[in-house]
This record gives sequence, C-alpha cells and structure tokens, in this order.
Amino acid sequence: MGFLDNQVALVTGGGRGLGRSIALALAARGASVAIDDVYRDEAGVSAADATVRAIEESGGTGLALSEDVTTVDGAAAMVEATVQKFGRLDMLVLCAGNTTRGRLHELDEAQWDSLMSLHLKGHFLACKMALPHMLAQNSGRIVTVGSRGAFFQVPANKQVPRDERQPPSAAYSAAKAGILGMTTTLAVELWETGITVNCLMPSASTQLFPDTKPRMVGGVPASNSLDPDDIAPTVEFLCGPDAADISGRIFFASGGDVILYGNQLDLAGSRMIRKDGRWTADELSQVLGPLAGL
Repeated sequence: MGFLDNQVALVTGGGRGLGRSIALALAARGASVAIDDVYRDEAGVSAADATVRAIEESGGTGLALSEDVTTVDGAAAMVEATVQKFGRLDMLVLCAGNTTRGRLHELDEAQWDSLMSLHLKGHFLACKMALPHMLAQNSGRIVTVGSRGAFFQVPANKQVPRDERQPPSAAYSAAKAGILGMTTTLAVELWETGITVNCLMPSASTQLFPDTKPRMVGGVPASNSLDPDDIAPTVEFLCGPDAADISGRIFFASGGDVILYGNQLDLAGSRMIRKDGRWTADELSQVLGPLAGL
C-alpha cells in the first residue's frame, strides 16, 4: 500500500525526462497517473504510451494522452479525460516545457511565443481546467516547474568577469520567472482551501538539457547526481499527506540536494537605505555605488 493509494495524478510532459521519472514515482506510491505528452519518436511511438506501459508493467494504472496543453480545447480535454477515466483529480504536476538558445536580439517572435506558450500559457490553462475539480472536492496538489535559470547570476559589478556559461535565452528565463510569480500568487488565492501550490526547481540531465554538468550555482555546491529519478521524491512529498499545509514555496532538488527557499523579496541578505524626505540622484550616487560593491 502506498500513501497515494486512491489518488489521481496528471503529469504534463510525463513521457520523457523529469516528467517520466515523476509519473513512475507517483504510480509506485499507489496513484493512478494520466500522462499528457505530444512527443513521438522517429518510429512514431508515443512517449506517453511508453510511460503508461512501464507503469502497468509495474502493477500500476495509467492513462496516455496527447493533448496540446497550450490550447483551451487541449487543456480541457486532458483534464476531462483524466476525470472521466479515474473519477477525480488530486495532483497536477506541470513538467511540459521547451527551450531555445540565443541572445535576446537573436531571437525571433516565434521563438519567444513558443516559450511563453508552453511554459506560461500551458501552466495557466492546465491549472484553470483542473481547479474546478479540485475546488469541488476541496483538496488538491499543484506542482509547477520553474528553474534557477529564471534569475541567472549577475556579477557584483561590471569590473567582475561574468560566468562563462551562457543562459539558454532571455525568453526561457522570463517564462520560468513568470511561473515563480504565478505559483506564489495562486497559492495565496487558494489559501483558505485544501489546495496547495508549490514550485519545483530541478537540476537534472534530460532531453531538454542533455549537456547539463554538475556546477556550483547560487552558492549551492555541484550536485552529486543529475539523474532525474533523484528529483521525484520531492514531488512525492509535496503530493503526500505530510505537505498538506505547505503552499507557495519554492523547492530546489538535484541529486541528494533539496533546498527550501525563503521569500524571494525578503529583506534578509538585501541592503536598504532610508532618509527623511526625497533622495537626489547625486546623494544616491554617493550611497548606492559603495552598496553595489563599487
């Protein structure tokens, strides 16, 4: 018996990479899992079908879907098929994503729109369609998927060389930052309900980032593993009974590392100046330069 027995999960992007690892882990804990993934390999094999087969071979129950989560009709059909098959929806894990590389002035409108559509609009529509079912039962777990790439590390000042690593793109960072903002606001909207909303920031080697290497980021030592299977237990926890009162929080997971981040805009670790009255630009030049490390 698992602690997710009689529960139903829907995992977008659940056919490959991180989504597949999470779907298999939730099924192993007893959940019935619907996997929505539009990817098919060169032979035409559906990634969602392959993951469901793996679930069923392990004695679990799954449902393969291939709806487009960036459209109203696709998101609605995905949720309705899950509820029709299993009778309810308890967990929504939003792993569907894409990326593109290039500096902002090199990106075209289609590349920008593609990132915003799958990440932000996909999160919005999936939540919009799932929430009526969760609200009706006054329970549910939503796990969004962000990234440390939302806030790429900036050197202390222009005299400090930047990290040689190049962010994937400003579009990817903007989309992931939007997910962080959506997560915290949606958690507040649902605060008086039995529904929680938390954000997972993973670091793993997947088909989206196959060349990921262990490295220190934001003061976090390089991970001891980039296996996406190592990240799934954090999602299991967030979907389980012990996380019923945790909402609006951001978790990083990679290998054996898990971080629960504090409030993004908390003053701790920041610097504040105050005076009676209005600052002048000349006064700020005298004060903010040294604060910025100049």
